[in-house]
Amino acid sequence: MNPLHLFYKPGEVVKHYLENPNLARALVFVLLPGILSVLGLLVYGFNISFFVEMFNFLAAILSWIIASISIALIISLFAKKSVRTEFYGIASAVSLTRFLGAVAVFLFLLVPVILPEEIFSSVRDFHTGKITLNESVQVVGASMDSEAFVSALPAVSAIILLVLILALISVFVYYHIISKKVNSNFFVHAIALICFLALDLIFVRIIGF
Repeated sequence: MNPLHLFYKPGEVVKHYLENPNLARALVFVLLPGILSVLGLLVYGFNISFFVEMFNFLAAILSWIIASISIALIISLFAKKSVRTEFYGIASAVSLTRFLGAVAVFLFLLVPVILPEEIFSSVRDFHTGKITLNESVQVVGASMDSEAFVSALPAVSAIILLVLILALISVFVYYHIISKKVNSNFFVHAIALICFLALDLIFVRIIGF
């Protein structure tokens, strides 16, 4: 099922991925934000570190596994049953949030095209060591007073709003995963969701990601 259908029927998409797990596809979704980030850096002329990017990919996989385990534990607790045999489906559904993250990365990659070229160039030149931080700040400050920057603000604001919507849809994905596995009412599902988000945040903070 096309993951883009999340935008108008997230419940059906989550159900499909729960019932039809595909770990290869899920792994692609997990790695996709990082792949797009690397491609964006290369296209825009930034320096990249192979070891840093490999660490980021491994971190993305680990955070996905932790999130899948966390939500499986919460479901087991609230459903009062083991979901060990259903774990692959849960992990596959969780990967949908990473797909949404890839969409967010793609949107952010459009920002340098929208903003005045001087802003992006100064940031890139600072990153590559061609200019100092003070010089970069001066160029950015001057560019922010231009008409081109003011004209770009509505488009950039729209991108930020879309990214926030994607984050909200990700929360809905987690909610639908829980609601499909825990036979109860909205209140219980909401409590389970809050517990999962808190547990996932704790694990992420512990491992430092």
